[in-house]
Amino acid sequence: MEEQSLYRDVRTRICRMIYKDIYRDGENIPPERKLAEDLGVSRVTVRKALKLLEEEHIIERIQGSGTRVALEYGARTGNMDIITLVAPAQNAFFSRFIDAFQTTAEEMDSLVLFKQKSSRQSLEECLFRIYEKDLRNVVLWLEDMEISYEALRKLRGLGMNIVLFDSIRKNSYADAVCLDNRGAVRRLMECLQNAGCKRPGLVSWEDFASGSSVQIREQEFQKLCPEGTIVRVPREYHNHLDRLNQQTVEEYLKQLEGCDGVLYAVGELASPFEQVAALKNMVHPVAMIDEAPGVFATQTFTVDQDFQGMSTRIFSCLKRQNEKGSAWKAKVYQVKGILESE
Repeated sequence: MEEQSLYRDVRTRICRMIYKDIYRDGENIPPERKLAEDLGVSRVTVRKALKLLEEEHIIERIQGSGTRVALEYGARTGNMDIITLVAPAQNAFFSRFIDAFQTTAEEMDSLVLFKQKSSRQSLEECLFRIYEKDLRNVVLWLEDMEISYEALRKLRGLGMNIVLFDSIRKNSYADAVCLDNRGAVRRLMECLQNAGCKRPGLVSWEDFASGSSVQIREQEFQKLCPEGTIVRVPREYHNHLDRLNQQTVEEYLKQLEGCDGVLYAVGELASPFEQVAALKNMVHPVAMIDEAPGVFATQTFTVDQDFQGMSTRIFSCLKRQNEKGSAWKAKVYQVKGILESE
């Protein structure tokens, strides 16, 4: 048992060197003798570790040419016993999503482990630590976090299955599941129009990442309402809306004085804005993506995320990634939101 643990540890150490670009994809790694010296183990242990890596399609041994890194990026045979969810617990919708996700996991006979990235650790390191524990299925809710395209590529090549939640990022190494953002904006704008709004405004976040959901929502608003007013709130208030005082909100509301309806690109912004709007007797229909507490308007329209539908789609993605021969290719899946009105 101790011997097995040793050569599996050597296997993981070699994988880390591949992940760190010490050994690059397509290039030869040192011969057994050199690896044994560098790692402080016997050649027999190295040989067993390399056999594991070859079976996992991470390396390739070529007679007369040595051993080279040969990562494969397609589906691999695996199981879905454990799914690791890496997500920001402080997100307002975390509890709702994880409830739906765990319900789906129970139906699929899977166990969900939750991991929140440490502030002292990079996301790339966090994900490799998960990989080191032989956890191969990861659902990643990025929110404000960033991960490099190269890290996704190497993790995929090493055998990790990844689904990006609430992401519209298209890539070749991980599926992405998100709200149909353009569709949500179109439906809400139609609701405002039917409520008699001719000059709606948009309240959004500023400094959002390029290609983010917020950016797509704003682009769709501008397409439907080219002359519409857009108010952008600094991202410093994200997850800290308690710092957004009444005076500051009043300044933003002045920019909306010519508007007869408001669309909130992110529902959480509606709460502080509409509370101050009520005090100022600013009466208008309100539309928002994702529900928010404490919003009292003449009419309220909400497109809520279908967390149950998204969870089902995520498990479908992971299942395909775990089926060798499934001809899996990474895709972005957009899930239609649920329209509600009051």
